[in-house]
Amino acid sequence: MAPARSFLFYRRVRGRDTVYGPCTNQVELSEDRRRLYLRLASTARFAVTLDWRGVFALIEALETDTTLGVPCVHEEHGPTALLVEVYKRKMALSMTVEDSPITVVFDPRELAELVDHLRHGLRYLEATRTG
Repeated sequence: MAPARSFLFYRRVRGRDTVYGPCTNQVELSEDRRRLYLRLASTARFAVTLDWRGVFALIEALETDTTLGVPCVHEEHGPTALLVEVYKRKMALSMTVEDSPITVVFDPRELAELVDHLRHGLRYLEATRTG
């Protein structure tokens, strides 16, 4: 039997997949409290984890409309990058897994909610950060 998960920190935020339309995305604290999961379109396929540096860089890029490849880790494929970019005058997160791309766009309200969730998650990570 798999160990129970605590869901100490678990948030959802809406966005819009550029291919499939409205979607829900997840931000969750890892069980060891060292990383945040970000699941684009709430899928395992497009789930990555970020350490505190990655979360900080992601927040900064989203707030300043900066295009940036944020280092992260995919559970099956290892180190990768989550691309923060402007898409049709809105902020978006994109990545490709096994030649399958996804781009999720956030309107201003959704973006503010995503950044707020990331900031709250960062508080949990800062308690365990080293260096």
